[in-house]
Amino acid sequence: MADAKFEIDYKIKVGGGITLLIVIGALLFYSIILGWEIDCREPSDLISIPKGASAQSVAALLRESSCLQNESIFKLALTLTMKNKHIIPGRYNVKGISSIGQLVKMITSQSSDRVKITLIEGWPMERYAEALNKELKIDTYEFLRLCKDYNFIHSLGIDAPSLEGFLAPDTYILLRTYTEENIIRIMVNQFNHNMQRIKESAPSVHLNKREITTLASIIQGEAMFVDEMPTISSVYNNRLKKGMLLQADPTIQYILPGKPRRLYNKHLKVDDPYNTYKYKGLPPGPINNPGYSALYAAAHPSQTSYLYFVADGEGRHIFSNSNEEHNQAKLILKQNRRKKRKL
Repeated sequence: MADAKFEIDYKIKVGGGITLLIVIGALLFYSIILGWEIDCREPSDLISIPKGASAQSVAALLRESSCLQNESIFKLALTLTMKNKHIIPGRYNVKGISSIGQLVKMITSQSSDRVKITLIEGWPMERYAEALNKELKIDTYEFLRLCKDYNFIHSLGIDAPSLEGFLAPDTYILLRTYTEENIIRIMVNQFNHNMQRIKESAPSVHLNKREITTLASIIQGEAMFVDEMPTISSVYNNRLKKGMLLQADPTIQYILPGKPRRLYNKHLKVDDPYNTYKYKGLPPGPINNPGYSALYAAAHPSQTSYLYFVADGEGRHIFSNSNEEHNQAKLILKQNRRKKRKL
């Protein structure tokens, strides 16, 4: 009996000792990985991490910046700390970071030096400048100057008269110390990330990046509901293929100063290259900053024969194949509005 008890005690002690050794070993391994030294004294630039970036793509960005030599150690550290899904998009200055643990903490932790700001789909860059000024006290003049600076625009790989349309609307977490240029680069980087996803899903799209973005901005200006965007896109794509005027009201609103207003025939005759009632094809560039759904719709139009649509007064549209159908839809809507006013 005493021997059996001794054997049980012995097994418990041995088991406890093994468990302790495993725990110590795990903690030692954990500390070795997080304490792994890296040299970020001279990074090539700020590191811009787009929204939705994977651990693999972030590791590649860090290696390109000459800050990370071993991608596997970095990805292992994210796994050990269970931070794989907690990478915070933004632009980071990694200068002075000396260990993998510090690096992981920087890109996965909130900071009082960061500001969360949401920039809405369909806003023009002037509204973005105002929102950024309110939250981060940026210089709105400098922000807009850079958005219209030819050399700066082309240094970002954008072929357009301005950065209107290429500043991705999203919720960003930005450092208070970011300059106007830093913020613009983050937003354009996110736009490029979104566009790459769209191009991968639509390899045969006949429009280039600027054309997709321009069409998307018109779709964004027309649609209140995401599910209608591909159908609206089909109308404009069909008109483009037939050489018809796009006759898109948002392009008129864009060239008229002030807030959106009710349009009259005189507005449709304004001589401006953005006037799609006067000039065929897409306008010279985007008229606002479209969201991902509008960009996707521009590259993935529904397959329809629609050439016209009219707002139904409830936020949606009635689509038609011919001018006769279109006029009939407008007449019915007009009659319905009169009935409602009499009630």
